[in-house]
Amino acid sequence: MRNVRFFRGFTLVELMVAVTVLAILTTVAAVSYKRYIRKGRMTEAIAFLSDIKMKQATYYSMYGHFVDTSASPASYGDSDFYPPNVGDKPVAWNIDCPDDQASYPGWCSLGSRPTDRRNVSFQYVTVGWQTGDPNPSNAFIRDPTRNWWYAVARGDLDGNGTYSTFLISSEMAEVAYWNETE
Repeated sequence: MRNVRFFRGFTLVELMVAVTVLAILTTVAAVSYKRYIRKGRMTEAIAFLSDIKMKQATYYSMYGHFVDTSASPASYGDSDFYPPNVGDKPVAWNIDCPDDQASYPGWCSLGSRPTDRRNVSFQYVTVGWQTGDPNPSNAFIRDPTRNWWYAVARGDLDGNGTYSTFLISSEMAEVAYWNETE
C-alpha cells in the first residue's frame, strides 16, 4: 500500500485574516510615526521661540529696545517670515551672520537661529517695539504702552494650507499655540 501524504496549506480565510492583521498594524505604526515626527517639529518651534525670548531680553538690557525682523512696525506680513518657503518638507536656515548682516539685520542683531539649521520646519518672525511704533495688532500684548515684543512660528506640516502657529511675547511665560495638529 502506498504511503499518502497530505500537505495542508493555509485556507483563504486564514490568509485574509493574516493580511487584515498586518494592515491594521501597518496603519497604527504609520499614525504613530507621523505623530512622533510632528512632536519633533513642534519641539523645534517651541525651543527656537524660547531662545528668541532669552535673546530679546539680553538685547533689550544692552540697547534699550527690542529686535524687529519684520518690515512693518508693530505687525508682520507673509513676506516677513523666514525662511520664505517652508512647506511639509523641512528647509535650510541660510542666514549666516555676520556675512548676511545687510540682508537680515534683525536676525543677525538678535543672534538667534534654530538648533538644526539644515532642517527647519517652521517660518519665524519677531516684532519688537521701537519708539514711535503704533500699538501691536496682537492680542497677546495686554499693555502696549510698555516696551513689548512678540515672536511667531508657523508651519504647514501636512501641506494642506493650514498652519500650525506658535507665539510667545514679552508678557507670556510660555509658548501659546493653536492648530498644532492641523
